Amino acid sequence: MNSKLRTALIAAVPAAAIAYVAIAKSTAPAAAADAPVIQRSSELIAPGRVEPTHDPVALAFETTGRIVDIAVDDGDAVTAGQVVARLDDRMAKARVASATAAVDAATARYAMARRGARSEDLAAARAEADAAAADAEHRSVEQARSSQLGSTGALASSAVDADVTAARVAHANADAAAARYRALANGTRVEQVQEAAAEVASAKADLDQANVALDQTVLRAPGNGVVLRRMAEVGAFVTTMSPLTVVTVADVGKLELRAELDEADVARVTVDLPAYATADAYGDRKFPLHVTRITRELGRKTVRDDDPRAKIDTRVLEVVARFDQPAELPLGLRMTIHVGD
Repeated sequence: MNSKLRTALIAAVPAAAIAYVAIAKSTAPAAAADAPVIQRSSELIAPGRVEPTHDPVALAFETTGRIVDIAVDDGDAVTAGQVVARLDDRMAKARVASATAAVDAATARYAMARRGARSEDLAAARAEADAAAADAEHRSVEQARSSQLGSTGALASSAVDADVTAARVAHANADAAAARYRALANGTRVEQVQEAAAEVASAKADLDQANVALDQTVLRAPGNGVVLRRMAEVGAFVTTMSPLTVVTVADVGKLELRAELDEADVARVTVDLPAYATADAYGDRKFPLHVTRITRELGRKTVRDDDPRAKIDTRVLEVVARFDQPAELPLGLRMTIHVGD
């Protein structure tokens, strides 16, 4: 290459560069003007899990004993008050029978105290008092005769002393019999009636306690729901030191979705806002719901989805939405909530 051609090429390169920059500047505004403006969608999407409106209840016995029957299993529907399991109740039933008998006895004593003596009892007491008085009179006559014989030496002094003592005993027995008759005739004292009434109240309290102990051998469902899990078997011994959960029950008739909303979107959600939920298992089906509660504290994300692009270290706010219609969804199902347009 000769020197003239090299000089021409070196001079052409800066000129071409200057021309390219000029063309780029002239076309850049037009390209920017023609580019579309990307706007943020008004629909909020967040992952969540299906939960019952009220937390599941763990059912356990309130007393110690051995389980003799469990009447339900996983997935069974239960109604309020339905018997779920039973403990051995033989001792509890025996205590109830004993307490019932004690109430009957105390009630009888109270009735006797209030009613007082029967006419037959009064007649018998009167007869005993008359007999005791007659015996005392006879002993007095014997004592007088013995004293007279003793004064003349016709009777030993020991015999005289014996008759004197017998007369005193007879008079004492007569006084006692007369006192018993008067007591029966006057009726029961107020204090005795009150004491009998207190015994009845105490016996009834013991019976109530025995009935409560018997009732504690039966485990019942607190409300309508479904058995989520059976966690015990027949023959297991339960204690109150570490209560054994027999079954867990939840009301699945009213479900809600607990979703985790990114903190950047918390200002866009309000209570009663309509929404719908979707799940991979149900395809394109939409489950209508509405926002019922919004928590007041941001926390760490706990519901993870399968999207590898999803942030796992973001802070989220829990939003609870209730399904508008009953939905037979499994608890814990991962769903996606769509809020807004």
